[in-house]
Amino acid sequence: MIIVGISQADDRFHPQYHLMPANDWLNDPNGPVFYKGYYHMFFQYTPNSSTSGLKYWGHGYSEDMVHWTRLPIAISPDQPYDINGIWTGSTTIVDDVPVIIYTGINENNQEVQCQARPADATDPTMTEWIKFPMNPLITNPNGRDPATAFQDDQNNYYLIYGFGTDELGGQAVLFTSRDFTNWTYLHPIHSNHYDNFWECPDIFNVSNRVVMKASLRGQDFWAVGELDPVKKVFVPLAGDLGEYTQLVDQGKFYASKSFYDPIHDQQVIVGWISEDDNQGEQRGWQGLLSLPRSIFLSDDGLQLRSHPIETLQILRDEKSHRSFHNIVLPSVVPFELVPDIKGNQIELIINWQFPGNQNLDFGLSVLSTADGRQRTSIGVITRVNTSFMPNWDVPGWDYFSVPAINNSTACQRSCDQDIKCHSWTFDSSKKINDNCFMKSGIPLLVTNSACTSGVKQRETNQQLVWIYINRSLSQQNPAAGRSPHYGTIWMKSESLNSQWFLGLHIYVDHSVIEVFEPKGGRVAITARVYPEEDSAENLAVYVNDASATDQDIIIDTLDVWILNKIWT
Repeated sequence: MIIVGISQADDRFHPQYHLMPANDWLNDPNGPVFYKGYYHMFFQYTPNSSTSGLKYWGHGYSEDMVHWTRLPIAISPDQPYDINGIWTGSTTIVDDVPVIIYTGINENNQEVQCQARPADATDPTMTEWIKFPMNPLITNPNGRDPATAFQDDQNNYYLIYGFGTDELGGQAVLFTSRDFTNWTYLHPIHSNHYDNFWECPDIFNVSNRVVMKASLRGQDFWAVGELDPVKKVFVPLAGDLGEYTQLVDQGKFYASKSFYDPIHDQQVIVGWISEDDNQGEQRGWQGLLSLPRSIFLSDDGLQLRSHPIETLQILRDEKSHRSFHNIVLPSVVPFELVPDIKGNQIELIINWQFPGNQNLDFGLSVLSTADGRQRTSIGVITRVNTSFMPNWDVPGWDYFSVPAINNSTACQRSCDQDIKCHSWTFDSSKKINDNCFMKSGIPLLVTNSACTSGVKQRETNQQLVWIYINRSLSQQNPAAGRSPHYGTIWMKSESLNSQWFLGLHIYVDHSVIEVFEPKGGRVAITARVYPEEDSAENLAVYVNDASATDQDIIIDTLDVWILNKIWT
């Protein structure tokens, strides 16, 4: 099932959730599965290099999805059909036996689909694996990353993997089998032109809905839909893979895999968090996996939501627990330390209270030096009016430039009339036919005097909130990523004297930050940061844009725990 994450090297980068011996390379998670009382995670890794090399499958198992034991390599590239690498795959329980289907890179560097089974199905640790003598099972089309198979009511198996063509763009191709050995190609189960190839597609049920997930454009996207039982195609109900309202995680999260956890009756997803700097070789490790997340749907059944699995709470060192209540922030405070709290392997739950209909920018900094010279800020931005914002750009995520637009009002009208549009920018410095940009999500605000932007509004008594991770001061290394990660939430009125309430659930693990909105699971944001200062373990609060009235920004509660290790 899930290795919560992986990495290691020197003492400064010795993450709790992300611990692996030096010279390991962890890529995509593979084959998460629950079997005979244990959770198992298989993952790509290269034992002979910290930054690249021939891919094998590593293996770990757990009794609680939190504490993990490392096992020997599960699958090695030692046959002509996989001699150039064991790439991504999945595990399916077939006749009560876990069966792996993986992509092998053969001697001609073609991608073929292969099978492996445990040498001893009675061994709950599944330490040894045997490749199927008839491998490869599928040789065409030349795609990769088979997902966990599913069945229909006639006991036919169906399998998808990633592919792409100029005609259809990125796609998940569909195969069927009666015996899980002889596979027949059918057709693409779903495709679109947001990218020319999909990686790591996945399809599963959540609350009697069908969810499809795929990796494209450098991130993981989802769509809720239905399977047509006759045409055997997936039909999205609202939003499609590749549109930026459809992100599994708004940050550094890719090539995820999911599985059904029968113990807690939940669908769980885990993603690959790649590095975001150039220091992998020096550290001796590269890449790790995210926290395991429980997937669920919004009340209307059309939105994918997630939050960390509840069993992660057993990692808390309860003796370390600190709790703060009713902290009223000054009108403007560029940087103020939270007293007597330090840690680079911590869990935080913070509940903000702030006035509505204001231009606000405030938050909490983590991994900070005492003077704030190095820090990473996790903040909240609100605006009085988001429907029409002169001198602001919302850059990126464009899908269309509307022709024959002469002014910002016409650009706004075009967005309002386009069901796919969620925000827009009119750029007066550009020529007609290239000055009004429709966006399939809501990017973060950037000041620009040439631009007017807006967000398509929802029902009344809702307020748009941007949640962001600011990495501009996170490290000195110019090769490390500095661009912000961000997501948005439409908050419904729960006003008490025009006050709004927002909770954030934050995990900090040395070079990894994962941020969640705990109430509705509406935001998940993952970031990599690499502070060089050993003393960058402080917390601080800040207010960049304060309330224009006498209403305060308040931390209702702040709870902090140091976290224990996962490896047994």
